[in-house]
Amino acid sequence: MNKKIVCVLLCVCMLAGTLLMTGCSVAGDSTGTGADGTTGSGSSLDRSSMTLSLWVPTSKDTTEEAVYAVEEAINRITQAEYDTAIKLYAIPEDEYDQVIKDRVSLLETRINEAEQKAIEQRKEQIEAAKRGESYVEESTAYENPNMDGEYSLVVRGASGYTPVERNQMDIFLIHGEEDYDYYAENYYIEALDEEITNNSKVLKSYIYSDFFTAAQNAGSIYGIPNNHAIGEFTYFLVNKRLVEEEYLNPDKLTSLADCQQFINDVAKYHKDVTPIYGDYAPSYYRFWSGKDQGTFSALASRIMYNTPIEEVSFSNIFSYNNYTSNLYLYKYFKEQGYVSTTEPKEFGVGYITCSAEEIQKYADDYHIITYLRPEGTRADYLKSVFAVSTFTKSTSRSMEIITMLNTDTELRTILQYGAEGVHWKYDEEDSNIIVKLSDEYKMNILDTGNEFITYPDYGKSMDAWKYAKEQNLQSYFPITGNFLNYQNENNAELLVGFDKFNAELKTRIDNMKSDEFKSSLGALEDEVERNEYYQKLTYVPSDNDTRTGKTEENGWYASASIKNLWNEYLNEIIGENK
Repeated sequence: MNKKIVCVLLCVCMLAGTLLMTGCSVAGDSTGTGADGTTGSGSSLDRSSMTLSLWVPTSKDTTEEAVYAVEEAINRITQAEYDTAIKLYAIPEDEYDQVIKDRVSLLETRINEAEQKAIEQRKEQIEAAKRGESYVEESTAYENPNMDGEYSLVVRGASGYTPVERNQMDIFLIHGEEDYDYYAENYYIEALDEEITNNSKVLKSYIYSDFFTAAQNAGSIYGIPNNHAIGEFTYFLVNKRLVEEEYLNPDKLTSLADCQQFINDVAKYHKDVTPIYGDYAPSYYRFWSGKDQGTFSALASRIMYNTPIEEVSFSNIFSYNNYTSNLYLYKYFKEQGYVSTTEPKEFGVGYITCSAEEIQKYADDYHIITYLRPEGTRADYLKSVFAVSTFTKSTSRSMEIITMLNTDTELRTILQYGAEGVHWKYDEEDSNIIVKLSDEYKMNILDTGNEFITYPDYGKSMDAWKYAKEQNLQSYFPITGNFLNYQNENNAELLVGFDKFNAELKTRIDNMKSDEFKSSLGALEDEVERNEYYQKLTYVPSDNDTRTGKTEENGWYASASIKNLWNEYLNEIIGENK
């Protein structure tokens, strides 16, 4: 239940010792179910007939009758499997996000008002008892259960199942990181850790673990992200024909530094071939600025897909030889006229950013080396997330449906493509392909569950997911991805000043010739070390601070230092995992 509501209920309990739950019709069941069929408290999960609501966005072209047909098709599965009826609310996608926020706000207001009324009635009951009078509870007017504003509460074709209750909301889709955090931090959605550990642990076999890591909010998971292809690779390509003609070993040509002589030879002896194609940037760097971790900053960390969390360092960017030597090399090659950012007919080496499937077109002519694995941001993983409302009839029963949308191809395909025989059918020659029968039901594949367990599109085989699955297996969520609170009121002014310094520094570096850049590295590193913003953002308290003048009175705050904030975050993470 909503924690705000719980606080009100506790007040009532303290007032009278007994609570009249008048007006609050939602009875949440938020316990998980173990392998023996019991909940964490030892009681059995309620398996009585139940009606749950499912809220999803749809195209404005989707018709009302199509939604009813899909609802009926879904119910044939969920009623037989779990004795659960589903009321489907398909809202036009351009209205959806606001409709959900309005709905949640409406339910919260209704329940708060009902519980305030319960408090007032209990007070009146106590006062009447003190006066020796009997108390007659005010009757509640009958409300038509078939309608709730513009939304019907009744599931068509689900005879024997009660309507959705007036103050009930169960499963809904959330778009994006910002809305996900909003619903979690305002207690509008349930924490699902226990469900994922117990009743829905199968999800971990269908959804890559980084999705769950990204869904962490204050240590808990509040939604199940829809599995989809994350990020893009950056590949380093080396020309097969020229490597063979030069009698070179391709296994030793895996980076710009390895290929220096090869690039010079291409420029000298193969005038019809562009030596280098593509933009280059040193790999796997996280920059600590007042903007984001992709904006250049002199304070940086090099974090690869396999960097242990305890080995993250916050350092002067010019102290990283990998960064300075490779940046120098690319500057040098650009000055020689070896680089083209427009794809030529043929090139010696190149940097190409694309998907695992798209790079295959180069496989015949180039050796392909992965330069950067697909890096997912929290925003990538949380593009679309199914969550359980705190106004739910049952968290565990709702999670059964969400689990099916991530593991069951039949249910997943119905929600995405519609009712079989009405909106689509299996191809007569290949049952691994579906054919469109109607345009009356249209959904975004990102918004209806796990992409990889349904068909990529009409006419496309499930085998088409091969490269996307490979891409996800190679992708990674940086270990600093959930280090979200490093910008705060204590370092806001420092970051503004540091950003100005970094912008000016970046402009100078960009305008330097390669030799000037190389000869200036020592001076650049010293300049950063002397910068007051850099010093305060990397400050770690020590016993010598009073002697050295690093006190709060002089503007040195542990809570302003990004490096110190990371140390505190790291200690918290390690402590949780002990």
